[in-house]
Amino acid sequence: MDNIDDRVKNIALKLRKIRELKGLTREKFCEPLGENSEYWGLIERGEQAISLVKLLQVCETYDIPIETVVDLDYQTANAKELRAEIGMMLENCTGKQLEMIKKFVKDIAMAL
Repeated sequence: MDNIDDRVKNIALKLRKIRELKGLTREKFCEPLGENSEYWGLIERGEQAISLVKLLQVCETYDIPIETVVDLDYQTANAKELRAEIGMMLENCTGKQLEMIKKFVKDIAMAL
């Protein structure tokens, strides 16, 4: 298991990547959060841990699923079983639904 400092730095890197993917400067990103860009820079570099309250605010403000930012070390389901289950679900989807799923998966992959 990674230590806490590594996890904080991983969250910091993801937050920076998300901000950059949204095409926002630190200043623009911070405006709706009520933060200054210097403080946010400390967070993005992993020099300052982000509080849970601030992380929730960021996720809510920018419609970011918290699971894309925070990696928890827990046991996941068997990947082979998950693929089979997802495959069965996809079999019942319409073309339009599949296009939406494709976009959703692409957006998630870019954020990780």
